[in-house]
Amino acid sequence: MILPDNIEACHIIILELIQQVNTLTALAEKQAIIIKHQGAKIKELEARLNQNSQNSSKPPSSDFNKPAKKTRSALPKELKKQGGQKGHKGSTLKMVDSQDADNVIPLKPERCKCGKRLKRQPMVIHSRRQLFDIPKPKLIITEYQQYSCSCPECGKTNYGVYPDQIKAPVQYGVGIKSLTTLLSVKFHLSHQSISELFVDLYKQPINSATIQSNIQTASKHSDETLEHIKSELLKLANIHLDETGLRVKNKKYWLHVASNEMWTYLYAHKNRGRKAIEEEFLEIYNYVGTVTHDSWETYWSLKKANHSLCGAHILRELVALIEQDRKWAPKMLNLLIKLYKKNKGGKQIDRRSSEWRQYKQICKAALEEEPPPVKGARGKPKSTKGRNLAERLLKYQEEVLRFSREVDIPFTNNQAERDLRPAKGKIKVAGS
Repeated sequence: MILPDNIEACHIIILELIQQVNTLTALAEKQAIIIKHQGAKIKELEARLNQNSQNSSKPPSSDFNKPAKKTRSALPKELKKQGGQKGHKGSTLKMVDSQDADNVIPLKPERCKCGKRLKRQPMVIHSRRQLFDIPKPKLIITEYQQYSCSCPECGKTNYGVYPDQIKAPVQYGVGIKSLTTLLSVKFHLSHQSISELFVDLYKQPINSATIQSNIQTASKHSDETLEHIKSELLKLANIHLDETGLRVKNKKYWLHVASNEMWTYLYAHKNRGRKAIEEEFLEIYNYVGTVTHDSWETYWSLKKANHSLCGAHILRELVALIEQDRKWAPKMLNLLIKLYKKNKGGKQIDRRSSEWRQYKQICKAALEEEPPPVKGARGKPKSTKGRNLAERLLKYQEEVLRFSREVDIPFTNNQAERDLRPAKGKIKVAGS
């Protein structure tokens, strides 16, 4: 570049160059910020694409044709030998007394190999064998015949009275109503499959509207049973809570569950939050035991209860963060698994233990490692999933570690998830 002899002209050129440098520097800084945000977004999208049943709450069925990435299992599996476990009560088929058999068929020899007839010889039972089978299915048809007669005194016609349950010329009995409801609700058969089964077994088709009517009738008569289940749940020291989405009459609903290993209360509601609990299970607000859940904000409204957070959910989130090379995530995962194993061995910790202090240290290290929240154009600043998890772990340390400090508090919320699973299975089997 040739500079002019005029000093003022040189000065102007230098100022222009300085301005260009400043402009390019500002542009580079702006591009660096954009690249940084794009890099974070790419990582977030990659993490979302790599989600599977091991590192998120996605069900194992979503891994179909997309095998889950081989990572360490979040929760260690207990090694068990094949076959019946210790304490398992078998159900081997046992022979009954001859007088309890429905049919007895004597098998008597007629001739000896030498040709001698044996029919009149004294015989004794040498051995017995029994065949257990079901009778050939058959519908039992009961006809009620209503008679009438005239009174010889006043001439009025009198009629025989049908039983209360007989309301139509032709109808199904309570046995068929119960069976169709059981096949649909308990065994998840579609209406079409139930109809086909009735044709195969009884040569009698049964239509979908009748099956649905039977289910609704059973539901109307279940109020007393449901109230009993709710009252029994409220007596327990610990219950599990969860919810999942489904469709009712083509509208989005939520299936809620409160359960333990003995009792399960399920109810559907169009609301996922507090309104569902207030309308269907208001009594739970007086529950004083421990509720295990996945930290859905609605459950924190149960102020009288203690809370325990599902460890399996936390482990899956930690596995996802380990795949993103977060340094604090494996430390927290190893600590929780260590406490889980201690708990399985019957040991508890307290707030003065080294594990309790270590937990806090890992949470603080996580907050230093995770990037700070980014303020957007509107709304609250957006945090990474790792930071959200670290803040939640620190805020709810008591609830996360409750399983390690108290007897009979479960590490996971698997009980509730298992109780919700049949409804999902029914949707897949029945197609609706």
